[in-house]
This record gives sequence, structure tokens and C-alpha cells, in this order.
Amino acid sequence: MGMYTELVCAFALIEETPNCIIETLEFMSGQRDEHPSELPEHQLFLEGSRWAWMLQSDSYYFDGKTHSEIVRDTLEGRYYATIRCNLKNYNNEIENFIEWISPFIYKRDENSFIGYKRNEDDKVPELIFV
Repeated sequence: MGMYTELVCAFALIEETPNCIIETLEFMSGQRDEHPSELPEHQLFLEGSRWAWMLQSDSYYFDGKTHSEIVRDTLEGRYYATIRCNLKNYNNEIENFIEWISPFIYKRDENSFIGYKRNEDDKVPELIFV
């Protein structure tokens, strides 16, 4: 069956992030109703994958409620993502999501911490660095 896996992360995007990436994140978080006009070429977006709703997925295995959003800071002009979701990570959607978005994450240092993931049975989360 698979285990539920929680993803909690927050990051800023680089200024050069293409609009199609922003649109895709907004769609995945439920902030945009229209399907992105252009899907990125990545394993995450292969036919049959569950990418479209993964950032909105929720269960009762974790205390925190799902909340994912992409916000543009008007002073900096930079986009910020805050993600909290959990899903059955059947096809490594979480790992594929991190791999896909990593090139667009603003890195404050060489190994920037962005969050964690953990399975429903894990006592200690796995930290995520990019």
C-alpha cells in the first residue's frame, strides 16, 4: 500500500525563475485553477503521475494541516514558497519535486536547508538541503 510521507519546506525562488515554473507551483498549490500552459520536462510530470495535487494532499497521520502557497514579495519581487503536505509517496513524487524545483531555489549558502520529509512511522525526519 505505501506509507504516508509528510513534506514541510519553505524556500525563495531565484529572480530568473521562468513564469511556467511559477504557474505550475500555483496550480499545484491550488492557487490557480487553469492547468499550466506549458509543463516542465521532468520525471515529476510524466503521464499518470500525481503531481497536480500533491501539494494539496492531506491525511490524518500528521498533526499539521496541509497548507501550500506561492507568494510574491512586492518589495523584493521574489517569489516565496511555503509547503506543508503529506501523501503516499508511491512514485517518489516528493524526491522528484525537490529535484525539479532545486535549480530555481535561491541558495543562501552552499548547502541551504529548506525543510524535511518523514514517513508516518519515522521518529526523526530526514532534513532536506539543496
